[in-house]
Amino acid sequence: MAAQKKTRKQLLKEPDEFITFTGKAIAFVSGYQKQISFTLVAIVALALIFFGYRFFAQRAESKAFSILGQTQSRYETLKKASSASEAYSQVAEPFQGIIKKYGSNAGGRLARVIFANISYEAAQYEKAIVLYKQALNDFKDDKLVYYLILSGLGYAYNQVEDEQNAATYFEKAASATDSQIKEEALFNLGLIYEKLGEADKSRQALQKILNNHPDSIYFNLVEEKLTRLKK
Repeated sequence: MAAQKKTRKQLLKEPDEFITFTGKAIAFVSGYQKQISFTLVAIVALALIFFGYRFFAQRAESKAFSILGQTQSRYETLKKASSASEAYSQVAEPFQGIIKKYGSNAGGRLARVIFANISYEAAQYEKAIVLYKQALNDFKDDKLVYYLILSGLGYAYNQVEDEQNAATYFEKAASATDSQIKEEALFNLGLIYEKLGEADKSRQALQKILNNHPDSIYFNLVEEKLTRLKK
């Protein structure tokens, strides 16, 4: 027999099991969150810049990559000296200039993804959403980057408390072939669906981690959660 879906009011009256689990999840993931969500673009961006220089060094695009590299380096320096928000305010205009001038070539497309990531770090979530969406079309043929951008959209929508859209994008990210992207998306789906009162969908997402990702960093936490639910 299918379990009866609980209303938000009923969920609020229950013991704080979800809150307890979510607290543990936040505590567990907080050390990895920036690494996970900002590896989203940071490592990929550096790799793309490296290959971009190799493949486009003798072409007009080399200027875009050069300016992008300098601007990103300036951002990292400013962020270390102050904060992500302050650094964002200093590099927003240069990034927008790169995107406007070179947006149709590889350097400009890469700048859009990096600036989306920087916007997220600075809590400019609406800006990040716009940029990530634009970047999806740019990287539709590069599946790794494409799925990382989908994950980025999931995080950004979750930050603006739009759980429905967050779930939509994490669902898409969960179809990635890359294991880390997939299990991260499934874990987030488990949290978001439970927050939405979709208990069955939450369990299904988390169970996929146990079934298919035994080496996941989320495995023990998810196992504890699902065991408690079965009691």
